[in-house]
Amino acid sequence: MSKIFFLKIIYRNAVSLHKITSIVESVKGAKIKHLNFISKGREFVGVIAFEASQLIDFEQIFNLIRGNQDISEVEQITDAGFC
Repeated sequence: MSKIFFLKIIYRNAVSLHKITSIVESVKGAKIKHLNFISKGREFVGVIAFEASQLIDFEQIFNLIRGNQDISEVEQITDAGFC
């Protein structure tokens, strides 16, 4: 059974959104369900919702995104009001 996870991400304007989505999709079985990013000056702020079959898949995605030097901030959110 799959579960939908939400991450709030802040990243620099120079970073490609494709790079972030590629990280999520690099984990087998993970699928992006929703993206909502807006430009706030020199940064983009938004929420990415993705479906993963196991909690360990979420943790792997979280660590991969957080390990990217171009990402300013990543945090898990539980509010599904963004979709």
